[in-house]
Amino acid sequence: MALEFTVRKEIAASPERVFDALKDLDAASRWMPNFVGIEKLTPGKFRVGTKWRETRRMFGRDASELFEVTGLEPNKSLELYVDGTQGSSKRGHYRFRYQLEPAGGKTALTMEAEIGGMGFLLELLGRFLLGSFKKAIISDVEAMAGYIEGSKKA
Repeated sequence: MALEFTVRKEIAASPERVFDALKDLDAASRWMPNFVGIEKLTPGKFRVGTKWRETRRMFGRDASELFEVTGLEPNKSLELYVDGTQGSSKRGHYRFRYQLEPAGGKTALTMEAEIGGMGFLLELLGRFLLGSFKKAIISDVEAMAGYIEGSKKA
């Protein structure tokens, strides 16, 4: 009984610039809301298998989650898996799929999210909280788009 939603945004930049921003962990501090830090866990280039721990301030507390790149097609798509059992929530899993398509000098970004493994009661409750989670993701996408559109190096 996974929870799913989709967010779409046109960004005034090429798919290459948008893709570069998605994989630039060092730049996250310049645009990510409530950013605390990122700890890179995999050395080398950003690739399938790359892992990092991302920490943000949520509800007055620092919350960390473990991210892993599970799919990557340069300038076209990026897939991330978050193992909630390794993070602050200690449960569930999250999948994020970003698709990038050229759109008349811009990039159409589509992000599909899936949340599962929370257990029946939490997933039932999650249906009521899904709007808040989606708003937070929209805020992230808007912040990243603003960073990309305002930066010549994004």
